Amino acid sequence: MTTIADTTPPTLSDLTISVRDTGATSRPREHSMRHYRIGPVPVTLACEVPGIADDFHRYYRRCEVFAPATHSFRIDVVIRRSPRSLRRYFHILANGREQCILRGARSVLPFVEWTMNALVAKFLPHYYQIHAASVSHQGVGVILAGSPGQGKSTLAAGMLARGWSYLSDEFALIDPDTRHLEPFPKAICIKAGSFATLLEQGLPLDLKRVLHKGHKGPVSLLDPAAVRPNAVGPPCPVGLIVFPRYDPHAAPAIEPMSRAQAVFELIQVSFNFSKFRDRGFDLLAAVARKAQCVRLRSGDLVETCELLDNFLFRLSPLNSCAAVAAGRHSLDHAAIQRGQT
Repeated sequence: MTTIADTTPPTLSDLTISVRDTGATSRPREHSMRHYRIGPVPVTLACEVPGIADDFHRYYRRCEVFAPATHSFRIDVVIRRSPRSLRRYFHILANGREQCILRGARSVLPFVEWTMNALVAKFLPHYYQIHAASVSHQGVGVILAGSPGQGKSTLAAGMLARGWSYLSDEFALIDPDTRHLEPFPKAICIKAGSFATLLEQGLPLDLKRVLHKGHKGPVSLLDPAAVRPNAVGPPCPVGLIVFPRYDPHAAPAIEPMSRAQAVFELIQVSFNFSKFRDRGFDLLAAVARKAQCVRLRSGDLVETCELLDNFLFRLSPLNSCAAVAAGRHSLDHAAIQRGQT
């Protein structure tokens, strides 16, 4: 039975099993159809609700293409009325199969995004997929991996505000041929509890367009391109693997962890390890072998971002030299100054 997602929404951990065939195959009017390529992900959105289609296009207009890819993911939004109550419901279909039913229009766009995630998790076989936010700085890729509710999206947005490059929210896509992180620059889904903090960092959250995403409650979608034109980074090697754990009452701290433990925990939050198996293990081991692996206790966003910024800064001698030349205030810079007095 298809759930009414406003009240019992699917969770991200259900992505690999959530696309169900209920026989729903109706299609919206063709004139409401647009095609996109978001990183390696081809998407066609066909929507009967003009406001929803326009909002999706506002976030992804830079990714629009004018012909669908051969294996484009198709997302349909159709309106149907209950034969009993005549109440209007929004049905979201993924490649022709009913994904969820929604009561409220404010929930449609977040669940269109969620449906896109579901299709990626199930039907993008080339890339190894980890449940993580991914960012980069000066060509060094950073995986922020872990279970839901640990502040990965908020942390990625905070680092974006500090000048880091954005790769993806919800996914770290690793190309097994190059072992590089692949950008999948979908909009960042921000929960209401982070609105004020991110606005203080100067991020352009549009609180006139607050949406609703099931048990997550009010959310706002942040377009990385609205932060700055070059916000999305290119493919890059992984230099840092971080497992954040949010604790609002604790001071931020970083604790080193073994690469073996990091690989084990990455497997636990991978979407398609069962498809890669030995290849996936070897790939993660190779990636971890060339990266620093740490646990991050995150609390205050500004302090946490400062800590992570300084940690990555200290990993690279080139970064340290560039920062000293620019007069950057950091722990290393302060140590150099003390040595010169």
